[in-house]
Amino acid sequence: MRCPIVLACDRRYAMPLATTLRSIVETDRSGEPLEFHVLVDGVSERFRKRILDSLPHGSASIRWIEVDLEMFRDFSTIRYISRVTYARFLIPRIFPGTVSRVLYLDSDLLALDDLQALCATDLGGNVLGAVLDGLDSQLKNQTIRGAVPRVQDYFNAGVLLIDLHKWREAKISETALDYLKSYPESPYSDQDALNVACDGLWKRLASRWNYLAYNTDLDVSELAGEYKPSIVHFTTWNKPWRPGVANANAALYDSFRSRTRFARNSMDKMESTLRIGWSRIKRFRDARRGKSTRSGAMVDRQLD
Repeated sequence: MRCPIVLACDRRYAMPLATTLRSIVETDRSGEPLEFHVLVDGVSERFRKRILDSLPHGSASIRWIEVDLEMFRDFSTIRYISRVTYARFLIPRIFPGTVSRVLYLDSDLLALDDLQALCATDLGGNVLGAVLDGLDSQLKNQTIRGAVPRVQDYFNAGVLLIDLHKWREAKISETALDYLKSYPESPYSDQDALNVACDGLWKRLASRWNYLAYNTDLDVSELAGEYKPSIVHFTTWNKPWRPGVANANAALYDSFRSRTRFARNSMDKMESTLRIGWSRIKRFRDARRGKSTRSGAMVDRQLD
C-alpha cells in the first residue's frame, strides 16, 4: 500500500531533508515514483531544486507547501528544534477528503527499509500509529517531573501514520493547539500537545519503525535481527551530520548524504576529523584534570 509522505523543513534543514528523502527512495522497492509533500518555511527555489536534484531522476515528486508559522509564534521549542515542527498540525488542511491516510516523517531520520509495510499497517480505527518514546517509562516511573503531560502512553511524534478522517473527526489539531495555548512552555512542545490530543486514540507500532538513536556511541548499522531498525531517528542535539561532533552513526549518515547535492567535500571531511580529534583531546584532558582534583581532595581529607 502506498500513501503520501509528509515532511517539514526550513532552510537550516535543507541538507537533512535531502538526505532523508534520498534514503527513502533508495530503500523503496515498488519501482513507482514516491509522492512527497514538504511543508516549508523560507526554503528558496535554489535549495528546493538542489533537494529535488538529490534524488534519482523520476524516483519521486515533491510538492512544496509554504506555511505561515505566525499562529505558532508564542509556542516554545527546544533550542535545536525548528519552529516549523508545528507545521504538522496543518496536515489535514493540505489534503482533500479523498486522501484517507498519510505518513508524516521528521527530517532528521534515515529509512533503512522499504516503507510500504508501514503504510499498510492496520490502525484498528485509531487516529494514528506511532512508536512509544523513551520518555514513557520515565514518566510512569515518575523519574521526570515538571510540565511533561501525564498520558496513558507517551509516543514519539517523529514518525506518524495518520488516518486523516479520524484526525479531523477527533479535532486533533484544535485540541493540540488549545493545550499549547494553556501550556506554551511545555518542554516537548508539539509532541506533548499531540500526546494529549491523541491520548488513548493511537496504536503502538513496532519500535523498528522509529528507532530512537539516543545512544550516540552505538552504530545502528551493527544491529541485526529483531533489533534492526527500519527507520533510525536521530533525536538528540548530537546529530550525525554536525561537523566535529563524535557520533557513531556519522559514517552511515554520510553514506546517504554523499549521494545528494549536499555531499561534503574533502575540506569539510578534514575539518570534521580535526574537530573530532580536538574534542576527544579536550575530553581526555578534562577527565585527567577531574581525576587530579579528586585525588587532591582525598589527600586533603586524609591530612585533616
